[in-house]
Amino acid sequence: MVTADPNALPPSAHQFTVVIDGVETAIHEGVLRCDGGGTVTVLSPGVLEASRLRHVVVRGGEGCDVRFTRCGHAAAEGCGAASFRRCDAVRVDGAREVAVRACRSVDVARVAGAVSVRRCKGAARVRGAGELRVGRCREADVAGCADAAVARCRAARADWCGAVALGRCGSADVTRCGAVTVDRCRDASVSGCGTVAVRRGKVSVLDMTNKVPPTMYEEQAEPVLAAPVEITSK
Repeated sequence: MVTADPNALPPSAHQFTVVIDGVETAIHEGVLRCDGGGTVTVLSPGVLEASRLRHVVVRGGEGCDVRFTRCGHAAAEGCGAASFRRCDAVRVDGAREVAVRACRSVDVARVAGAVSVRRCKGAARVRGAGELRVGRCREADVAGCADAAVARCRAARADWCGAVALGRCGSADVTRCGAVTVDRCRDASVSGCGTVAVRRGKVSVLDMTNKVPPTMYEEQAEPVLAAPVEITSK
């Protein structure tokens, strides 16, 4: 059950569509109080916060700011900035920038600007972003990012990215990217990339014939692999 707080803010041109446990509600001011103690609050025009909800989806305008705290399944669609803290499953489809902290799993697509993911207990999956920073996740799977840095993850995969930096990862697999830097990874494989710099760790490099690393993620393209070259630097 969702109830509205009569103490509302002044009317605003910014309106959000909120889906809580399958029930859709439009809100542009005030507070929605839900069973179980969860709330949806419009903090100021264009700024919304969702807290302690089991399943919530927020759709907002391009310039809106959406914040999620201690939610179960939390999703932002078509928002400006979206931030998540201590949630379980996080999903973003279309945003200007995204920040995720201490969540269980992350699925992000079509972000025009920066994406930051820290301390993800499960897998972090990002498809399309400008600047990406991922740290301390169990698994990172990224594609179509202009500039990606992945550090302290057990497993990392990157495909169709521009610049990629990997640091202190367990296993890593990089394909069809531009400039790749590997530092202190136990086992890394790089194929069809532009330049590869290895500071510490073991890297297997596969070259592709007549293949120029793109800047956009092209899902249907297939690499053509040549003979492997082993590079080891300590």
